[in-house]
Amino acid sequence: MKADYQSFRRAASVCLLGLVLQLAMGLTLLINSVLSHNHSGVTGAMFILLGGVVWLCLAIVFDQHRRERIEALEAEVIAQQGGRALSAFGEGADDLRIAAKRLAGMHRVLLPMVSLLYAASLAGIGIWRFRSGEALIDHDAFRPMTEHGWPISIGIALAFVGFMFARYVSGMAKQAVWANLRGGAAQAVGAALVGLAIAVTQFIDYMGPDAGSRYLQAVLPALMIALSIEVVLNFLLGIYRPRRPGEVPRPAMDSRVLSFVAAPDRIAESIGGALNYQFGFDVTGSWFYQLLSRSLTALLVVGVAVLWLMTMVGVVQPNEQGVRLRLGSMVSEQPLPPGPYLKLPWPLERIERFDTERVRRVNVAGESPTISGAILWTNDHKSAESFFLVQPAALERTAGVASGDYSLVAAEIPLYYRVDDVIKFHRFAAAEAREHLIRAEAQRVVLRYMASMNVDDVLGRGRSAAAAELYRRISARLAELESGVGVLFVGIEGVHPPRETAEEYEKYVGANQEREALIDMGRREAAEMLINAAGSLSTAERLVALINEAEPERDAARRAELEAEISDLISKAGGQAAVRLQEARAERWQQHMTARAEAEAFAGELAMYRAAPRIYGATRYFDTIRDLIKDKRVYFVRGDGVEVRVNLEDSALGGNLFEQPRQPQE
Repeated sequence: MKADYQSFRRAASVCLLGLVLQLAMGLTLLINSVLSHNHSGVTGAMFILLGGVVWLCLAIVFDQHRRERIEALEAEVIAQQGGRALSAFGEGADDLRIAAKRLAGMHRVLLPMVSLLYAASLAGIGIWRFRSGEALIDHDAFRPMTEHGWPISIGIALAFVGFMFARYVSGMAKQAVWANLRGGAAQAVGAALVGLAIAVTQFIDYMGPDAGSRYLQAVLPALMIALSIEVVLNFLLGIYRPRRPGEVPRPAMDSRVLSFVAAPDRIAESIGGALNYQFGFDVTGSWFYQLLSRSLTALLVVGVAVLWLMTMVGVVQPNEQGVRLRLGSMVSEQPLPPGPYLKLPWPLERIERFDTERVRRVNVAGESPTISGAILWTNDHKSAESFFLVQPAALERTAGVASGDYSLVAAEIPLYYRVDDVIKFHRFAAAEAREHLIRAEAQRVVLRYMASMNVDDVLGRGRSAAAAELYRRISARLAELESGVGVLFVGIEGVHPPRETAEEYEKYVGANQEREALIDMGRREAAEMLINAAGSLSTAERLVALINEAEPERDAARRAELEAEISDLISKAGGQAAVRLQEARAERWQQHMTARAEAEAFAGELAMYRAAPRIYGATRYFDTIRDLIKDKRVYFVRGDGVEVRVNLEDSALGGNLFEQPRQPQE
């Protein structure tokens, strides 16, 4: 085919059509997968939408080829006119080939850069989705889809549209002028393979085990990573690949693997050539090979028909119970026990199977933190949190503080349940709405109950009792709705105040703890004082009761009786009060006996005075003189007027005032 601008215009139009189809397929799958929480579908949709970058880049390049061809025609016309139409400024024909230079720049810079960005996007999204999908492979973490019809239908549609368009584009790519369309065909067949994988795994999930759907969550991201590695290798090999002059380079983002799948006739040719080489004769020219080639379409139709007739057989696994549905209505009110069953082919009749032994989990509130470090009140948990309004602290309610206000706490409340009655569970709600309805009813119960609790109980000692009460209330509510499920466990985990107020709340909690510590210290000191005073707390309490009873008592006899009992109890207690009481009694007795002795001595002195007053007076006089002059120097002098001069000196002081005093000899 001639490489004229019309050919490149057609190629650009096909690329734009491919871009529209690629975006339509990706957005359709993305919307359905987001609504149905299909992890594999979201990953496949991202891969398909990334293919739109390839189509857009090819459209730009082919359009530039078209411009270059038009420019070449114009240059050819100028050359035929003998150069008369050249620029008045002296520019040559090569200087006017602007489109050709841009085209060369696109092949040299644009396509490699877009290829590397495409590879980086594939690798980044693949690693991200692989990490999240790997955690969901586990049977307990995997959330199976309840509605398989839409994913299967969309997957089949993607496979059909993508493969047909890829075959059309790969047929065009056989022409040398359209060779780069192979990259777009690879993206179309990639979308077809994604749709086929989702349809097949959903069909397997519908018919039996869910292993295909679980492992597809990690397989698709792994394939994206592998394709990114292929693009990088294509880029590196393309740097050292020799090229003929005028050869259009093949973009690195053109996947050789997907391009090979997009053209199955090449696969047949390769297989036929290998057979001819191995057997040594022309196998592809034999009658059997020719018959097989002519009957391939009929064989495919028969295979599809056989697969459709196989839907007449339904199997209920040992861990399941089933409900037979004919045109959407239940055929029997009794569940189907495990075993094989014959039914009308799909979609006329189907068996909806329920795993009655599997424990399912619903996050009524919040999700588990996704951070790898320590989970604290003050850091970001990187997960969706649910907040509840609860009553304020007990101290605030008692003191009348913040009357009518509520406290705000976040909590994770997982609900584990199991299907007990499949008939009630089927009638409870539509397949895709059952889990949402269970969560909504449980959330209603949780909100009402949490609003009646105070923040101290939720954060501390009352959490276990609250979880048990929630289990009872949620079980009763689901039983009232005839949901057919049995609640196994309800927990309250990760309760904490909002991150913005966590530090202030910690201060409040610390103040409460300090207050309680001071109260305990005061009680301990009071107990020590009572024990020191009365010997024991019980004795002290008994004494206080007797004292309180004796103080207002008006009856003297009863009051005396109570005081005697108090005194006796204090004496027997052996505490500080008893010691002080004994000391007071001893001091009282000592003072009494001293006063009595003085009184008796005075009576004796009085008797002596009465017996001999003059002698008693003289005796007392001389006794007084004796006491006064005791240890004193006494001078006896005559009383006839003689002048007496007395020179008093300190015998220890010498004649010189400044000399060292002499020590008196003993």
